[in-house]
Amino acid sequence: GLQFYPLAHPVRLLDTRPGQTGCDAPGAMIAGQSSRTQTAAGRTCDGLMIPSNAKALTGNITTVQSGGGFLTLYPNGVTRPLVANSNFAANQVLNNVFTVGLGVSDGAFNIFVTTDTNVVVDITGYYAPPSGSGLYFHPLPHPVRLLDSRAGQTACFTPGALLNADSTTTQLGTTTCDGVLIPAGALALVGNATTVGPQANGFLTLFPANATRPLAASSNFQTGINMNAPFTVGLSPSGEFNIYTAATTNLVVDVLGYYSAQLNDTNGQGLLFNPLPTPVRLLDTRAGATGCFTPGAQMIGGTAYLQPATGVCTGIPVAAKAVVGNATTVNVSANGFLTFWPSDANQPNVATSNYRSGTVFNRHFTVGLGTDGAFKRFASSTTDLVID
Repeated sequence: GLQFYPLAHPVRLLDTRPGQTGCDAPGAMIAGQSSRTQTAAGRTCDGLMIPSNAKALTGNITTVQSGGGFLTLYPNGVTRPLVANSNFAANQVLNNVFTVGLGVSDGAFNIFVTTDTNVVVDITGYYAPPSGSGLYFHPLPHPVRLLDSRAGQTACFTPGALLNADSTTTQLGTTTCDGVLIPAGALALVGNATTVGPQANGFLTLFPANATRPLAASSNFQTGINMNAPFTVGLSPSGEFNIYTAATTNLVVDVLGYYSAQLNDTNGQGLLFNPLPTPVRLLDTRAGATGCFTPGAQMIGGTAYLQPATGVCTGIPVAAKAVVGNATTVNVSANGFLTFWPSDANQPNVATSNYRSGTVFNRHFTVGLGTDGAFKRFASSTTDLVID
């Protein structure tokens, strides 16, 4: 039962590249088929404290130079699990959000890579025992489309114009959107930011509107490729956050929940976070695969599936109201998108992941559960799916 504590701004915990700046800057790649143990709790980083009682972290991990493969984050002191936090091609600059538990004895986590890899780790917040400054998570009844900059689209905010290169846009986060209230008490938002048709390679940084833009990236994107970036971003006292983009692009922002100091509000009772002792493989649709659910058949494009989440296999209790993890598309038939939503809600106009054929693509997710302890999953094109 942990509360969330957003940092005043994201901090760069680790940058393995030579000559770079971070709380830890070893100047050497993580060797393939090995794990780096990364100390996190009980440290001051860029002027901000991650306390010794922190039990889990959330942030972004970015691969830079590499031989391709996958990486896994897991608490120090446990056996490396059969899960992946990111799947990347050789030398692909690819960013994904993570949530990772910390070791019981040392407050550290491990980063395993399959090939020699440079990584950058930015931290946006941590989970620790409840206190007067901790926040509760409130999943929305269904995800909502907060912003769509494209002309002629539907969203709560529709400027109808591209975001210009090297510009910062201020976005209101507390509002009524698609019939759902994000209240004034919200102090941080959780969702996905998707760059659509970027005109050049670049990166995106989301940060509180009352903070200086930090040395951190919420997304790394490439020319012409739609890229989805899960995010957690703090809000200013006026309920706003900033969006910085290094290259001209359209942007879509979907919100699925928020953090608040209020135990109860218009969206119900706030939730505490419970990290699993080790990540588990909930679903693997591939033939002959191992996991709690192994249907042995691909998801058919355009079809919604019911996905149970609670149970003995997963270790997720029936009282759970939301789950956090990673969704990986494999053997994709065509470019498409993935949507997760609570089982007792209508399918929303949002994307959990935007994937491309010929690639193994992984995205972090948070999804609310229905009263049956399940959520719905939808893929717009036929694909195998792995959920950790």
